[in-house]
Amino acid sequence: MNVGENIKAAMKDKDIDAHLLSRLTGIEIDALKGIVEGRVEPMVSDVLKIANVLGVDTSFLFYGRSFSDKRAVKTTPKERLRVKRRDDLKYESLAPSYSGKHMEPFAIEVYKSTSPDFSRHSGEEFHYVLDGELKIVVDGEEFVLKSGDSLYFDSSLPHSVTSLSDISKAIAVIYNPGSMVHVTRSGKMRDLIQAAKMLKKRNIVLVCPDEISLSAVNKAIEEGIVEKAYLVGLKEKIDEMCKGALIHKDRYEFVFLREDDGYEGRCAKAGVGIIRDGKAHMLMKGKINSVFFMKAVLDKDSGIGTGRRLSLVSIFELPNLNRLIFLTDPAINPELFKDNNLETSIDIIRNAIEVAKSLGVVRPKVALLDANEMPSNSIPTTILEKKLSELDWEDADVYGPLSYDLALYEDAVKIKGLKDNPVAGKADILVVPHIDSGNFLYKAWVYTMGAEVANIVLGAKVPLIFTSRSDSEIIKFLTICASAIYSDYLEKTKKT
Repeated sequence: MNVGENIKAAMKDKDIDAHLLSRLTGIEIDALKGIVEGRVEPMVSDVLKIANVLGVDTSFLFYGRSFSDKRAVKTTPKERLRVKRRDDLKYESLAPSYSGKHMEPFAIEVYKSTSPDFSRHSGEEFHYVLDGELKIVVDGEEFVLKSGDSLYFDSSLPHSVTSLSDISKAIAVIYNPGSMVHVTRSGKMRDLIQAAKMLKKRNIVLVCPDEISLSAVNKAIEEGIVEKAYLVGLKEKIDEMCKGALIHKDRYEFVFLREDDGYEGRCAKAGVGIIRDGKAHMLMKGKINSVFFMKAVLDKDSGIGTGRRLSLVSIFELPNLNRLIFLTDPAINPELFKDNNLETSIDIIRNAIEVAKSLGVVRPKVALLDANEMPSNSIPTTILEKKLSELDWEDADVYGPLSYDLALYEDAVKIKGLKDNPVAGKADILVVPHIDSGNFLYKAWVYTMGAEVANIVLGAKVPLIFTSRSDSEIIKFLTICASAIYSDYLEKTKKT
């Protein structure tokens, strides 16, 4: 994988030099040249910025092939990508540059082990032994394979692979028809998944797991986004709620508590404690009362608050808009201006700006939505929005009030004659004045338009995955992807 060479190829195709790309992405020229020349490993957020500016998908920058580019791809031994290693098992991908594949072929080396790991995941596997002697156990049945032998099996059954020789070599092909890269319908969401897969794996805490939430975590484990999941709760309830979803026990760490009147509060506190200890990068709410969850997060002595106001940012890809749209706040804060105080809105806007930047938006354009683009005393929020847009926002363009059509659609801007406005028709972020308007937009987009969405709660020391009980597995999975990218962005920007 050579991201620098792929960026260079895209720059040549678009006739953009390094200085122009630096200016358009906001990446300093020396850092950009280091990325292009292969001397500097780029942040995922920078790759997303570059992809947006060059008008290519992230698969092209990571692999040199666009997602829809279905061609024959040759891989030499030098081009193999080592993707996983533990003491008794080594994998090398035999097709690392073919994007969007359903099959994952590997060359594997297996060493003797006295304690084989069992795993299970959706799909099927095929193993062909080249040298040595393998023992593969599938759902309790043992198979001994010598050179030339092969085995095909349902990988949703618990299985393990060990070598009876000092070392065995084999070809393994994993077929996963349910790869989330294929499940998502949206190109920009596909980019989000591909970007999350390129990160160093994250750890996640799931408080009071339920089956759908754990299934989304399992998908993130299978896609190589999550390394370890801490499951916090009552053993009996986890067994009952999760049923067939407890399929990656070698990747879970259980934190069991006993049941009493205050167990939900203790579960939330235990989950927050794992974050405070630096063991995980994301905190996810399962089947637990939101009040207990938020109380533990915001506890002044033992919580993970930062002093910044918490807010929800919902990330959408909408029809006919070739960019992600960030909506805030449709679920947590009842109003943008608490007690008509301008200051209370700034954290909500800053949270949205930060998450947009982490997902590759160079200079976010923020529209403060209202019923009318003309400030009026009869609609007090429009007066406050006008004042907000007059503040100094050094890393974003903020303007309000703007009506919905003027925020998103350039045709409406032309018709209404709103000229020389930095945000109108180009908004990345929509900020609503009240929770009800945000909630209406959110549900109309999801339920009526069928739009896919990821939701992140920001303002704590780590991103909070605070999805609704009615949210689907894909929504929860996309939220994990976005949260993983944002947590990586937080770490990298703190270091700099």
